[in-house]
Amino acid sequence: MDVLALLQQRGILGAQADVRLTLLQGGYWNTVCRLQGDGLDWVVKVFASQDGWRLFPILPDDEARALLLLKGHDVAPEYVEYHPRVGELPAVLVYEWVEGTMWTAGTAEVARLFRRQHAVSVDGFREVPTGSIGIVEQGERLLQAADSHEAAMLRKVCPTARVQPTPRRALIHTDAGTGNFIVGPQGIRLIDWQCPALGDAAEDLFTFLSPAFQVLYDHEPLTTGERAEFLDAYEEPTVLARLAALEPALTFRMGAYCAMRRLELVDSDPTAAARYARALELSIAELTEGSR
Repeated sequence: MDVLALLQQRGILGAQADVRLTLLQGGYWNTVCRLQGDGLDWVVKVFASQDGWRLFPILPDDEARALLLLKGHDVAPEYVEYHPRVGELPAVLVYEWVEGTMWTAGTAEVARLFRRQHAVSVDGFREVPTGSIGIVEQGERLLQAADSHEAAMLRKVCPTARVQPTPRRALIHTDAGTGNFIVGPQGIRLIDWQCPALGDAAEDLFTFLSPAFQVLYDHEPLTTGERAEFLDAYEEPTVLARLAALEPALTFRMGAYCAMRRLELVDSDPTAAARYARALELSIAELTEGSR
């Protein structure tokens, strides 16, 4: 893809702009670049199209709106501009480059970011299940595309406790793994908002704390002390109680997702498939321990 030509075509850059474009790693589905020059330092995301149901869908309109709503809250990158899909032209989102490095340690600052994020009042985003039945049903849907043996192993430890949906929905990221947190001079920021939703704030907490999510981003599972530090810093008893109640259902769904992705990648990307296999093992171990 000629990203510079696309940016000129969409009116984001002039034909004579003196800029440098660098392709960034980590954009698994979308094309993500850093654009520098003429006094600007931006991230440009060119969105892939996607059909059908996904646990982590590509929702360019929603990502742009989330960045706009979070502007000034010290949570996400600063929005610059957005151009929705038009005919064959893909959607393009531009936001300020976040200086820093990927998060590696310090769970309290992540918890405090979540508190700021979940306090922002929003509406109009897609709604995701907040009760255990809906979450487990999504896991079962994912298992339809998983290896039958792995699916059977997960179903043996499928949680049965029922947790009712919450009436208190918040703006959640839904994919807040360690690789999406950048720590730099401005503090900590959460990037890659491609699938935000209105849901249970506890889901974001689970996503960060989950051993499965941790290893998928090449980070070892958090220690007991790191988890305790995070929970102490979040400080919202109602959400923490929801996390404790929903964790088994969310772990089951994440295990199902890992089983599906391992099978999808086993031939094309063995390294990634191995990470998903380990994440699946950790999910099954958590569910087995929790059922005792």
